[in-house]
Amino acid sequence: MDNKSLFNNQYKLGILGLGKMGGSILSGIIKSNIYRKSDVLLFDVNETVINNYTNDGFTFALCEKELIEKSEIILIAIKPQMFYRLKELDLDKELDNKYSVKTIVSIAAGKTIDDLKEIFGCQKYIRVMPNTPALISCGATAIARDKDVDDETFNNIKNIFESIGVALEISEDKMNEIIPVNGSMPAYLYYFAEGFIEDAVKNGIDYEVAKKLACEAIIGSAKMILETNKPINELIKDVCSPGGATLEGMKALDEGKFKETIYKTSKACIDKAYELSRK
Repeated sequence: MDNKSLFNNQYKLGILGLGKMGGSILSGIIKSNIYRKSDVLLFDVNETVINNYTNDGFTFALCEKELIEKSEIILIAIKPQMFYRLKELDLDKELDNKYSVKTIVSIAAGKTIDDLKEIFGCQKYIRVMPNTPALISCGATAIARDKDVDDETFNNIKNIFESIGVALEISEDKMNEIIPVNGSMPAYLYYFAEGFIEDAVKNGIDYEVAKKLACEAIIGSAKMILETNKPINELIKDVCSPGGATLEGMKALDEGKFKETIYKTSKACIDKAYELSRK
C-alpha cells in the first residue's frame, strides 16, 4: 500500500476545536445537510464537550494529529493562543511526504496564511471569519484564499459557509479589518439591544414584550438597508420627524459621541487581531 493512502482522508471534514464558533459552524453544517455526522471527525480537549458530541453520534480523533491525517478538509477553530499545540506537532514535512494535499480552513483571528504554512507546509489554505448566527443558518462569513487555491477548492469551501448563511470573498490582507464588521458584530448588536431592552423594563414594560419588539425592529431595519438600496443616512431621516422624539434621541447619541465610540470599538478589535498575529 502506498504510504500516501495510509489513513488518508477517511473523513470529508475534520473540525479542530468545538468552542462557540466551531460548535456553531458544525451545527449549521449538519442542519443544512451538507455533511452527515459520519463524514465529520472532531477533536477538542474539553472532556464535557467530547462526551456531549459523542453522545450525539459524532466521532472524535484521539489527538490533533490523527484528525489532521484522516481529514480531507481541516477546519481550525481553536483560539489563536492555542496554535502552539499545532506547532509542536512538526506537521509540515510529515504531511508533505505522506499524505495528499489537504485543504486547511482557519477561523483564527490574526493568524495569516503564512502562519498556517509554517505549521502545515504545502497545502491549500483558506481563511474565514464567520459569526455565531451560523448556528441558525444566518451566518455572515468573510472568506479569503491563498493565491494558489483553485476555483473548485475555493467554491467547495465557500459553499459550506453559504449553506449556513452568506459568504463574501475579500482579500486576505483585510481579514483583521473585517472582524468588527461581521465576526464581532453580533456581540455589539446584542449589547446595543440589551441596553434598550433593560431601559424599557425600567420604564415598566414587560421584558418579553420589549425583547420581541426590539429584535423585530433590528431585523426589519437590517432588511430595509439590504432591500431598499436607500443610503443609510436617508433611512435615518425617514424615521426622524422634525421636532420628534426620535430626533431628540439621535441628538443624545451625537452628544455621547456614539459614532466615535464605534470607531474606537472597531480599532480596538482590529488592533487586538494584529496583536494576536504577532504572538
